[in-house]
Amino acid sequence: MCCGTNLFWAIFPLLDKTAGEKRLPFLAWYPYNTKVSPLYEITYVYQIVSVGFITTVHVNVDALVAAVNVFNGSQFDILCDNLRNLHNLAVAGDINDKLVYCIDHHKQTLSYAEKCNTFLNWILLVQFFVSGISIGLSMFQLTLLVPFSNEFLSLLGNGIAITVQIFMYCWFGNEVEVKSSSIPYAVFECEWTDFPQEVKKKLLFFTMRLQKPVKLSALNLIYLSLDTFMKVK
Repeated sequence: MCCGTNLFWAIFPLLDKTAGEKRLPFLAWYPYNTKVSPLYEITYVYQIVSVGFITTVHVNVDALVAAVNVFNGSQFDILCDNLRNLHNLAVAGDINDKLVYCIDHHKQTLSYAEKCNTFLNWILLVQFFVSGISIGLSMFQLTLLVPFSNEFLSLLGNGIAITVQIFMYCWFGNEVEVKSSSIPYAVFECEWTDFPQEVKKKLLFFTMRLQKPVKLSALNLIYLSLDTFMKVK
């Protein structure tokens, strides 16, 4: 979608039939006359390449955030599967070792999630702040334009691209919260009634620890969830 929006901006003067006016895709001031050749062509290509580069950076950052959250969620899925399969073990010590392994896995996953959240704190905060302002300005400008004109479609595409970007953050962050919340239910799906008393006690304390789900946020101000997306939208 971002690439499509950039392509639209690149050919906008042709669609708007203003190519003869030597109009640049984006309004900007330069210390030279952009109306003469070859300065006009060089500046035109410079703007398109620059915006394309910035878009590529944004897409890769978004993909990184999504990949981090997907990995987080997959670890919780693996943990849930391991807890559900705490059964049919021949020796009581095997059950205890398996439970200790699950507890250690959970601690490491929480540590990973915390470190990732700390690393992404400011990135997420700036992204939400800038995106919120961009969506607001785009929607305001749409009310001033002729519906379905080229400029209207350009702004609409930009607004949709930013909205999808925010949705990606909120969706995958929400998935982490949902999957971490499902771990206590996975505990009750195992055959815990057949466990030794000592293992039951450990399982009880572990279940109490699992009552607090993982919530990714930007400096504890904006949480990555579908509720947040609806508020931004």
